[in-house]
Amino acid sequence: MRLFILIVIAVVSLCYLSDVSADDISVSPKSHPKICVVLSGGGARGFAHIGVLKYLEELRVPIDCIAGTSMGAVVGGLYASGMSVDEIEKRLDNINLSDIALDIVDRRTISQTLREDDANYPISGTFGLSNKGVTLPRGAVEANQFLALLQDWTSHLPPNIHFDKLAIPFRAVATDLQSGDMVVFKQGSIATVLRASTAVPGVFAPIEIDGRLLSDGSLVRNLPVDIARDMGADIIIAVNIGTPLLPRAKLDSFFNISQQMLNILTEQNVNEQKKLLTASDILIDADLGTISFMDFTHAREAAHIGYKSAQALHDNLAKFSLTPAHYLAQLNARPNPNLPEIKIGFLDVRSPGTIPAEDIRRQLNISLGDEYRAAEINRRISSLINSRQYDSVVHSLVQRGNAYGVEVEAKPRSWGPNFLRFGLKLTTGFDGQSGFNLQVGHRLPWITESGLEWRNDLQFGNIYGIRSELRQPLMQREGIYLAPYVNAKFNSLSIYENNQRIAEYGIRSVQVGLDLGIPLGDHSNRGEIRTGLFAANYHSSPKLGGVFTVLPDEKYVITSLSSDQLDEIAWHSRFVVDQLDAPFFPSDGYRFGGELIVGINRTRSTIPFEGMHSDFRGYRQATVDVKWAKSIGDNSVNLTMQAGARAESGPAAPGIGLSLGGFQQLTAYQPDQFYGNYLLYGNATYLFRALNFKMASQAIFVGTSLELGQASEQKSDFALRNLKKSLSVFVGAKTFMGPVYFGVAAAPAGAFNVFLQFGRQ
Repeated sequence: MRLFILIVIAVVSLCYLSDVSADDISVSPKSHPKICVVLSGGGARGFAHIGVLKYLEELRVPIDCIAGTSMGAVVGGLYASGMSVDEIEKRLDNINLSDIALDIVDRRTISQTLREDDANYPISGTFGLSNKGVTLPRGAVEANQFLALLQDWTSHLPPNIHFDKLAIPFRAVATDLQSGDMVVFKQGSIATVLRASTAVPGVFAPIEIDGRLLSDGSLVRNLPVDIARDMGADIIIAVNIGTPLLPRAKLDSFFNISQQMLNILTEQNVNEQKKLLTASDILIDADLGTISFMDFTHAREAAHIGYKSAQALHDNLAKFSLTPAHYLAQLNARPNPNLPEIKIGFLDVRSPGTIPAEDIRRQLNISLGDEYRAAEINRRISSLINSRQYDSVVHSLVQRGNAYGVEVEAKPRSWGPNFLRFGLKLTTGFDGQSGFNLQVGHRLPWITESGLEWRNDLQFGNIYGIRSELRQPLMQREGIYLAPYVNAKFNSLSIYENNQRIAEYGIRSVQVGLDLGIPLGDHSNRGEIRTGLFAANYHSSPKLGGVFTVLPDEKYVITSLSSDQLDEIAWHSRFVVDQLDAPFFPSDGYRFGGELIVGINRTRSTIPFEGMHSDFRGYRQATVDVKWAKSIGDNSVNLTMQAGARAESGPAAPGIGLSLGGFQQLTAYQPDQFYGNYLLYGNATYLFRALNFKMASQAIFVGTSLELGQASEQKSDFALRNLKKSLSVFVGAKTFMGPVYFGVAAAPAGAFNVFLQFGRQ
């Protein structure tokens, strides 16, 4: 009887338990094998990790630890810090990671000086020059924006945190560039660690941590299975998204061969790590097709492929799924290391080199007692980085006893102290008229602690010239400055009559002046005013041509052209407000500028002409130019207007005054074909972006321009019927060597031009 009662009780109990849902059962969050996710490197292909993590969440597969390399470290580190997959996706949707990774900033945030340098020297890259010879930066980009982004997204974590105290225990891998050893990070500033793990050689500059110069971890351990095993993993879910080896047909360039060498090195250590996987582990090989290492624009596509790759292994993954209650208990058991609100108790600034630490402290304007906000500090730091005076400017939150403070380390550019930039201009009309100019810009900043800079600009080719200028800030480094300068130039000027070249002059000019520069906006990001005095001498001498005179007896004589000189002393004031998003092929913004010159001059000539005056007389010249750009999708419209007038007695001497002609200055005509004391010009250009490579803004355009204009001595020439007209159709491209245009232009008067323009206008 007693046995029967026990059996009945047991049966009733089983029936009762069978009606209780799994959600009502309290379970231990540790009642499953320890599962560790291993995420490999692969640049932009690493977005596939987001899709894999998303599918694991949907299956309620617990993640007890994460080990990652390069982009795998970034995704894994953010996830381990407590950020959900949805939050990571949402944040990525709101940024242009391609621009951030390549340190591309909005042109309207940099100074007017840098904007002008970028336009004058469009060839990408700046070379250093020292007593050691020509030097280059340690990477194509410093990835300052990427580090700032990581700091912003992980600012809720304590400084120097042990990674076992994160929401999910985490490890990141980097490479010691000096020894070649693998470095496994278990503790530190997670943002700096992730930046080190992603420092791809030749692309991102290496970063120093604790005295070690570190680079991308993929060089030594792109799929760190052994690191996960050392963390105590019972089960490993490894996600490999590495770039596959290129076929022989594509090994046809230096870049592809260099990439192949890196891929071979990476694949070798990946294959070794795959051998450590057991039958209980799961390997997800995501086939990302043609998505490349730097193809950040296909983030969503890569994430979708990662999701599908995990979904294809559903049966293998599903056996690790937890019940909803068990999974929730596992999530609730994770640590929460978030910092409380912190007040800044101290500020330390370190600046090895000539740039004073006090100057950096002044520009950052961080007050003690302020609430610590990483994003706000990085916003202020961005102004320093955008000045291009530093390799890097980084801040760290540090703890000393019970106080928290900020340390800022500003490293000046290490590959100077002299810096060289280059520009190249090639133009041809395929009719025997062509032009070539090589431009070299030399900059020597911070000669003194007050910020004295020496600037030199040289030209070689159809124009030979040099401009040398000193800039001395008067109060603040980024404020008002004095600029004494000397400018010498020699060029040729062709004279035309009825579209025929009838003469050619050689023009030599020397100018000496002193300007006061006044920035507009924060760090002159709006524009600039320059005003001052100058003295100049212009000398024109004939190289070809003469005056053809028919005598009454039908004989003729050819008289030599005159050689002319002009001396002038003048005050000028020039201003520019530049808010275009690009110097070439702009898609948004405007530029407005002008110049006023008031002075005295005198002329001398071997053949006196009407209006020549050997005594000093007054003259005035005013010019204005406006450009506006707007886009809808891949369609852009650019509108340009220029006007000018010069008031003086007599006609303009060759090389003096205002001129039109040449590319985007009445393209169907020859350079400087029209000149005089008055100028009016308008241009309407339509651009269609046919191809957008999404890499450093490189693109190919198809466009057309309608131009109207005139430069002349006679005001009557500016009636609408007398304006010169030009219509052009072209293909253009933004390249790392500068802008390229190829097209045809025609004018009603019969002028026709097939043009190739390389470099700045």
